[in-house]
Formats: sequence, structure tokens, C-alpha cells
Amino acid sequence: MDYDFYKLLDQSKQWAQEAYAGGWLSKNDAQRIESVQAHSPASLFAGGDQRPLVVAFFGGTGVGKSSLLNRLAGQTIARVGIERPTSREISMYHHHSLQISRLPAEFPVEKIRAARHQDDDRKEVLWIDMPDIDSTEEKNRTMVLEWLPHIDVLIYVVSPERYRDDTEWRLLRSVGAEHAWIFVMNHWDEGEEAQLADFEKQLTKGGFSQPIVLRTDCRPPASSRSADDFEELERIIQSLANAHTINQLELRGLRLRLEALEHALTAGHDRLGSDAAFSALKEQWETVWQNTVQSLQQGLEWPMQQVAGAFVTEAVSLLPTRSKKEETERPGERDRGVTTLWDEWTQTRFDDALDRFVIEADANGLPSAPFKAAFDPIRNKAGRILQSQAEQSLRAALANPGNVLQRFFLRLASFCATVLPLCAIGWVGYQVFDGYYTSSFSDRPYLGTNFAIHSTLLIVLSWLLPWFVYRKLRPSTEKIALKGVRSGIALGFDLIKEQVDALIEHTLERRGKLIEAGQALVSRCGRMETAEQPPDKSLLSRMLPQQVMDRSQEERSARSR
Repeated sequence: MDYDFYKLLDQSKQWAQEAYAGGWLSKNDAQRIESVQAHSPASLFAGGDQRPLVVAFFGGTGVGKSSLLNRLAGQTIARVGIERPTSREISMYHHHSLQISRLPAEFPVEKIRAARHQDDDRKEVLWIDMPDIDSTEEKNRTMVLEWLPHIDVLIYVVSPERYRDDTEWRLLRSVGAEHAWIFVMNHWDEGEEAQLADFEKQLTKGGFSQPIVLRTDCRPPASSRSADDFEELERIIQSLANAHTINQLELRGLRLRLEALEHALTAGHDRLGSDAAFSALKEQWETVWQNTVQSLQQGLEWPMQQVAGAFVTEAVSLLPTRSKKEETERPGERDRGVTTLWDEWTQTRFDDALDRFVIEADANGLPSAPFKAAFDPIRNKAGRILQSQAEQSLRAALANPGNVLQRFFLRLASFCATVLPLCAIGWVGYQVFDGYYTSSFSDRPYLGTNFAIHSTLLIVLSWLLPWFVYRKLRPSTEKIALKGVRSGIALGFDLIKEQVDALIEHTLERRGKLIEAGQALVSRCGRMETAEQPPDKSLLSRMLPQQVMDRSQEERSARSR
């Protein structure tokens, strides 16, 4: 089960890192998944061995944690006195046969003070005295937080004068939901029953229905100790040091970590947005794009006329003419050429349309960073796409002016302007030859003035009429160029729209894969089964935070329904 959880947690963290890198999750969302602990008390020991119960003393400066451990051991193990508040050591007390084989690499071994004993009756317990978490040494607090996942039972030690100082209590409570708790009011000789009752009331508000609160006095001699529960503390710990209880704590900790991971994954999954929200966003984008194109086409009307005229008269290119060297030296500079089809105004309007998509996504609570990053390439090449398409359409229009019907009649008029004059010239030539030949054998006069005038008119009219029709049918070169530019602009906008839509779809495909992977991870969290909590009337149930237990039971019931 532990191996399965470690594998699941590792895959979940990889999923969170991928989603964060893609902009789908915020840093806090990813850290929430990253913060789920993989370690447990069992991770300190070899898997095949029956591990001991790990018990640790926690508390503020000067409450007597070290004295309690020393009293338990009957010898000086943990340092006490004025040196303790600045000590960076962790004191451990355990049976000589116990080997901690999996001490995490980040734990400095030189800062662990260990003492071993020969008492087989205490063989099943590993005692730890932790540094003061309210110390001015920040490393002390860090060390405490690193060790917490490896603890089964937290013995929270207070003193009558400091039991209401809940700074460290809040810290431990925020990260110690998996642990069993025992509360000790040390230096009880200086305390009163009212303080004990007030402390119990405070713990009840903190989530413990019947907290175990013991009183101890570690000052020698033993005869001076009144109402001392130290032996009760040892008895309780020894009663918990069995395989069944340790297994219950392990399974409870595993279940809580599973629930924490499931909550974090579900929250991250919800951050990816719903399909309905993205469908509505795409519909809004269609409206935004249509309005943008309409505005751009109106604004580009005058530049299109200028470009068409310049192209016809000067045969200039609509594409930028900057060299590769200039592109390298000034990569961020706008292309400057004779064309003004894609200027700063056009670029700004296009950027505004893309920004509108990003803003609408953010306003609807959808991840916007992935789309913002996906749009960067099209922002830089949209102008070149449009201008390239405009020039291509312009050249095609000049090569094939007009529509199909126009081109047919233009070809017919051109054919007639060539063939009809030739036919007329041929007919006139025949008449000249025939008249000359006939006049040589008769008295009929040779061709006269009337024939010359009429034949000239025939030849001229046979050429002039089809030429006139051709001229009237053939549109002006500027109009052809302008029509080609307009057609190219429209096609360019369509092509840009297709590429933007492709970027959106590609981004949504990546989101779909993340959602599918996230749902699979959440399902695996739900399928991992752990043992139920011990009965509510058991000793262990009094040591567990009740609010956490109630929430866990409700969630299990909801999943089963």
C-alpha cells in the first residue's frame, strides 16, 4: 500500500509540475500537491521489520521536555538548562537492537544525539526529544517540521505559566492531523486545577473531544511530586506500542495523506475549467474576431488603394525587404517597407483581439496563461501572413483579370480585333486584284475613290469595333490590383483566424490530456482502501483530532454513496 501511494504521489507531483509549467495551475495549486507528505514513521525502518512506536516530545522553550525524557531514561540524554533554547540537537532514546536504516538524507546525522538501553519492556518505543519550536533558531523549526511526518504520537508539553501561548500549538496543529496526541502540563507543582481545566477547554475547541491531559513534575526528589501522572504516561505509551495500534496509526496516516492528495488534485483539476465555459469562450471569440476583422478592413481601405497603385506603377513588393542581418540585429523592430498594409495600428488592433480572449478567459475563472503563451507566435507572424496572401492574390488577379465570363469576352474581343481586320484586308486585297485584272480586258474603269474610302472604313471598323469592346470590357489595372489586394486581405484574415483557432484547439487538447490524467489520479486515490478508524470509545480515539476524524468519515460515506 505504501509503495502504491508513493508511486501515486510521484505521478501526481509530475502532473502538477506539467500543469504548472503549462500555465494551467498557479504556483499555490502546484505547491498544494507538492506539499503532500510521502514520508511516514515506517519510512525510517526496514520494511520487513516490526517497527517500534515513534513518540516525540514537542513544546516551547523551558517547559521541561528534556527533563521528561531524562526522567524516562533514568539518565541524562537530552540537554537541559540555558543551553537548550539554542540547541540544534534531536535526542533519541531507544532499545539497543533497534536500527534506523532509512534516515532521510536531508537529516544531518551529526545533530542527532542517541542513547540506547537494554530494557526489553521498552523495546517497542522510540522516544525523541525535539528542539524548541519557538526558538530564535529558524533551523530548529525547520528540523521539527521535517521530522513530524515520521512521528506516531506527539506529546505536547506545556507549563502552567505558558499553556495559553499557542504559537507552537497552532503550528503543530496545522501539520499534525495524522498523529495521536497526548498533552502534558509539566511543572505541575506550580500549577492549579483551574489552569488544567482551562487548558482542557482550549484543547476541546481545538478539535479533541476528550483530550488526554497528564500532569508531571520532573524536579527531584520524587517524594516531592504531587499528583504526578508520569507513570500513567508510560503506561499509555506502552499500551499503544503494539502491532495493531501501530498499524491503525499507519493506515490512518495513509488515508489522511490520500485524502489530502485527493483534495489537492481535485482542486487542481477544477482550476482547469469546464468544457462548457471554454465553449462559451470560443463563441465570444467568434464575435470578437468578426468585429475586429470588420474594423480592420475598414481601416485598411485607404492603404489598400495606395498599395494597389504603387504596385501597378512601380511593381513594388508588399513583403518586407529587410535583410537577414537586419532581422538579427533588430529582431524586435517592426518591418518597414513601402507597404502600409500591416502597420502599428493594425498590429495593435490584432493584439487587442487576442488580449480580449485572454481577458475573457481570466474573467470567467479559466486559465489564461496557456493561451497567452500560445498566441505569441501568431502575434509576430500575422502581418507577414496577411501581406504575403495579399501579394499572392494581387499577382493572381493581374494574371487573370475579371471573372470567367469577362475573360471569355475579352479573349473573344481580342480575337476579333485581330481576325476581323485581317479578313477585311484580305477582302479588300481581293477586290483590288480582281478590279485590276478585269479592267485590263474591258473598258470598265479601275477602282475609284469611293472604293478606296469604303475599303479603308471597312478595315478600320473591323479593328476598331472589337478593340473598343475589349477596352470597355477590360477593367483598369488599378482596379484589378485593388480587387486582388482586397481578396488577399480577406483570405489573409481567414488564414490568420484558422491558425489562431488551431492554436486554441491545440491548447485545449493539452488541457484535455491534463484533465484525463488528473481524473485518473483522483480515481486512483478513491480506489485505495484503508482500514476504518478504531472505535470512538477507545483510548486511541481520544488522542486523535475529532474534527479530522468526522470529516474523514463523512468523505468516506459520500464516496461510498
